[in-house]
Amino acid sequence: MAMDLTEADRCEKGWTARRVLLALALPICLALPGCMSSGSSPVSALSVDKITTAAITPLSADSEIMSDEIVIRERVGDLKEGQMSDPLPWSNVLTGSAGVISNFSTSTDGAKSCRVFETTRHGFDGVALFNGRACMRPDGGWDLVEFDRTGS
Repeated sequence: MAMDLTEADRCEKGWTARRVLLALALPICLALPGCMSSGSSPVSALSVDKITTAAITPLSADSEIMSDEIVIRERVGDLKEGQMSDPLPWSNVLTGSAGVISNFSTSTDGAKSCRVFETTRHGFDGVALFNGRACMRPDGGWDLVEFDRTGS
């Protein structure tokens, strides 16, 4: 039986479509194994990279709180007498912690003028409340002489 022209044209279009698909699929199939050739199995490509660089050192919880203490000390020391009745927000861009200093009162420690306060600390490790006391040095700067976490 002889093929007519429309049937031959349809057959030729089918082969052309198959060739195009093969031409597209072949480079993809050849390139994919290169993405996963670093390990011995496809699962090894999904493992976590355990390489540690010296460029970024994580802060310990103690060093984060010490850094926050410096920011809090500066904020408490910068207060003017008339501002001590208002809550004072603070934030530390180095640690991402923030909080609000409140409940200010003044006291004396010998000849030193001191400021007693409470502050919240919202950090990556949760929210905590601290009691603190900052006293003025003879040179006009402030020292944070007490900074204790309240509760458990």
